[in-house]
Amino acid sequence: MERKIVSAKIDVVFKELFIRDRSLLKHFISDVLDIPFENILDITLTNPEMPSDYSDGKLVRLDLSVKLRKHDGAETLINVELQVNRQSYFKKRTLFYWSKLYTSELHSGESYSNLKRTICINILDFNITDKQDYHTEIIVADKETGEQFTDLMSIHFFELRKVKSVLDVKDRKTMWMQLIRADTEEELNMIKNTNIPVMEQAVQVIFDMSADTALRERARLREKALHDEISAMEGAREEGREEGIVIGEAKGINSIVEKMRKSGMTEEQINAILHQ
Repeated sequence: MERKIVSAKIDVVFKELFIRDRSLLKHFISDVLDIPFENILDITLTNPEMPSDYSDGKLVRLDLSVKLRKHDGAETLINVELQVNRQSYFKKRTLFYWSKLYTSELHSGESYSNLKRTICINILDFNITDKQDYHTEIIVADKETGEQFTDLMSIHFFELRKVKSVLDVKDRKTMWMQLIRADTEEELNMIKNTNIPVMEQAVQVIFDMSADTALRERARLREKALHDEISAMEGAREEGREEGIVIGEAKGINSIVEKMRKSGMTEEQINAILHQ
């Protein structure tokens, strides 16, 4: 019988994966950003804290804040966020979080030369672009020539619904996305059976988390809160549509009544027609 696993698509599980095994984080960042593993001197998770209670249903932002340092001493600030609920304003949101991270370590009186390269990685369980490829990188470039203006800004979108199902052992970036998207033990075992050490390691951590009763409950409450958010948004939209229909009907009737009056009809005649 196939065991029930916790999915890394739930942000609390995704973050816990890298808290439980910090060595996975370096591999993940290296693979998804195409940074040679040997070029990374060290990598630090700067927000390892996890909320202890999800029972109130509040949706706190569960992201990964990472500081990467290369052998040449250059530092990069990285934010990783996993989002399963579609948000019409998500592009503006990621720009906002990028800007906050970009300026977060520049203190009053310091030179702008101290600003560090800043990267946002957004892993989405909905489509945000019209292209077929699941990976999009946004940079700052000259509109006419396409020449990159600066490498200090980079925003990545990984659209999970566009990720192919076929495993390719040479494509570790896609394999990470397949791991995150996996909902079943069978899918995880397929990744584990590629015999790639870091992927075997990541799958085993998910299996261990799936056997953790407390973690499973936290994941359940988090998933419930995410579903409740969707339901609340859909309910608000439906109420807005219904209210719009009522208002529209009222405006339409008012317009008709005004035309009746201009044609010379009396109030008595108008009321008789409206109440037929």
